Amino acid sequence: MKREIVFNKLLDINSQQAIEIVRNFDDYSNFIPGCKSSKLIERNHPVEIGKLEFNLLGKIYYIVSKNILTKDSVKITQIDGPFNYFKGAWVVEEVDNDSCNINFFAEFELPFLLDALAPQSLVNTFSKNIMDSFIKKAV
Repeated sequence: MKREIVFNKLLDINSQQAIEIVRNFDDYSNFIPGCKSSKLIERNHPVEIGKLEFNLLGKIYYIVSKNILTKDSVKITQIDGPFNYFKGAWVVEEVDNDSCNINFFAEFELPFLLDALAPQSLVNTFSKNIMDSFIKKAV
């Protein structure tokens, strides 16, 4: 079953600061809940390949993603990991010199067993915690 995450927040920081936080893949493990390691595997601008390790409910999950960087966005596609597919994007829109909108959208499908064990409320809570961690890091 296809699922989506949509998130939008006005931040009181400049857009360049916000996009740098999103682009700093190696720092994710320092503030994303459940992320035990984050490693940039390959960089060939504008494409980066990164690997995240999560420990969720006593199980280790790895996600390898292809990230395409633009001036104001990071587009994410899972290469390997627990999802049947995962595509997402961070987009930062400048409002003025001292504020921006940060937007996140993802579309994904979990394997049958994980889908059955992960109610939408759990997905929403996990997603909100990740988004809140980015905001806390930014401000």
